Amino acid sequence: MSKIYTNDVLLRTHGAQTPLRDGKFPEVRANEIALMFSGGLDSTATAIALAEKYDRVHLITYKNGYGHFYHHRTAKRVDELNKALGDKFVYTLISTKDYFDEILVNSVIQDYRKYKSGFIWFMGCKMAMHMRSAMYCLENGLRYMTDGSNEDTNEMVEQMLISLTMIQFFYDSFGIHFGTPVYEHSREESRHLIKKWGLKMGIQVMDRHLCIQPTCIAGELYYMPYLLFNKRVKHDEDTVAQFIDEKSAIANRIMAEYFEQKGVSLEALVADRMQQISVMDNVEESTSQRAVQ
Repeated sequence: MSKIYTNDVLLRTHGAQTPLRDGKFPEVRANEIALMFSGGLDSTATAIALAEKYDRVHLITYKNGYGHFYHHRTAKRVDELNKALGDKFVYTLISTKDYFDEILVNSVIQDYRKYKSGFIWFMGCKMAMHMRSAMYCLENGLRYMTDGSNEDTNEMVEQMLISLTMIQFFYDSFGIHFGTPVYEHSREESRHLIKKWGLKMGIQVMDRHLCIQPTCIAGELYYMPYLLFNKRVKHDEDTVAQFIDEKSAIANRIMAEYFEQKGVSLEALVADRMQQISVMDNVEESTSQRAVQ
């Protein structure tokens, strides 16, 4: 094992997590769902939509340790949501710095020479977040993971269809269904939904809403030409796919080490989870058939 991952949770608003141990794994819960949450327009609209379908929504925010500030804004947004929609949300703030270092930062010069694009910083950061989200779902028995990706912002490499498709495959390997509920929603639809519940919209500048989510200095600089001049940053799909494939292998190793340090076999945990899901699906199918008859 190359690193000890023990203190990555910076803030948790719900009860202490049940310790994992081999032979006694979390029960898979179909009525709860997780969302990678910033508090911005798209992730807030996603949170509202999920709260209408699920008993509990786990909102997860990440801090990468490199020019990533103002996470208190997200915590305030969670408070707003709970007051408006009846305490359906639990919140966790997690540091991904150690994971980001292993996935990209420690090899960033070599990776830049290989891929010849700054997209590696943002996709590497997002890979660390998705990996930690998968770990969160496995630890908490959550079957579904989501984020607020939107077609209107697909100039961002992590929201390209090729990126989202490969990330979905990554989650699938752990028995986690990954979705993007507002991908085809217009920004105006999201604005309408947020206003409907009386939540703050922040300061609108063109199509963006400022001061309601954390700020990533690197992201602001990289996408500045698009934000100011509507000049899209172009990313080659094959190159992006190659990068995600390479970094997924590193993520798989980190996940195995993470659970090993907790005294749990990742392989056994996933096998138990798959068995639970199979039983749940069979019960659901039988119930549906009886309802039709």
